[in-house]
Amino acid sequence: MSSSTATSAAVPTGSTSLSLQRSRRTDWLVFLVVMATFALVPPLLGGFALYIATIVAIFAIAALGLQIMVGLAGQLSLGHAAFLGVGAYTSVLLQKLYGVPFLAAVAIATLASALVGLLMGQLVRLSGIYFKIATFGFGIIVYQLLSNWSSVTGGHTGLIGIPPIRILGTVFRDRLSMFIIAMIYLAVTYALLLRLTHGRAGRAFRALGQNEAAAQSIGIPAASYKMAVIAIGCGAAGLAGTLLPHVYNFLNPEEFTWLQSLVLLIIITVGGLGSLPGAIVGAVVLVVVPEYLRAFQEYKMLAYGVLLIVSMIFMPRGIAGIVQGLVTRIRGRHAPAETPS
Repeated sequence: MSSSTATSAAVPTGSTSLSLQRSRRTDWLVFLVVMATFALVPPLLGGFALYIATIVAIFAIAALGLQIMVGLAGQLSLGHAAFLGVGAYTSVLLQKLYGVPFLAAVAIATLASALVGLLMGQLVRLSGIYFKIATFGFGIIVYQLLSNWSSVTGGHTGLIGIPPIRILGTVFRDRLSMFIIAMIYLAVTYALLLRLTHGRAGRAFRALGQNEAAAQSIGIPAASYKMAVIAIGCGAAGLAGTLLPHVYNFLNPEEFTWLQSLVLLIIITVGGLGSLPGAIVGAVVLVVVPEYLRAFQEYKMLAYGVLLIVSMIFMPRGIAGIVQGLVTRIRGRHAPAETPS
């Protein structure tokens, strides 16, 4: 059986197909609600709210990439923040040292992150806990390179003098401009990944995540799809990283440690594993709440740990799962009763 035939054979039919169509509509509806809220509320609040909303959008993009890897395909990465760093440093250095235009630098940096992801993807030959530990080690290697290659990256001192975003001769540097660009990034990333996850590739990713042996038994080439999902997830993180230095106005390797990778994992867990809207909702919770509780900043990681445990116990499907359950319940109440034959 060919891989395409096997994947097609895995396509659900009947009531399951209808359920997937409803899931797709729900994903789009939640996304539109979130985007509408983002588009209206931060500009009204101004200044600091715009800055925080921009950070939320950036981390949501990185979390979307991780969601595809972990929530769908079951490829747990413990070093995902490293690819934020690859995207950030590649983009800035191309602009700063070689005068590459912003959009071209973003494209190259995103591709570079995906290629580095493919390099990490060679670890798919490992299985289980060995793969997870290897991704953690890979993230540490990238962090050490960024920290110690001082002649290029600036080391622990970091990079300053970040070039402004320039598109078609127009310079964008104020908070409203950063916010709008980040929202465009997020909208495009979400739309592309939603289309992907509800297509043939997405069904193959889900099959791998649910039972790799069963997926292989129906002809799905597991290794190829694993490499593909890792490249996509890492590319999304790299894309997100290209905006960070322009928002922070500096670049430092401390932004890309294993702790940031842990935060990204908590984001998709609290938001809801396997849910694209959940990645956005999780980013809102994990970015906004700590920013407004700066008085308790030293307890941030403790709070993250408690939140993760509480989520796993009381919200195993995350916030998105709770919302989806409420929507299903409301639909059930308003569904027309079947007439007996």
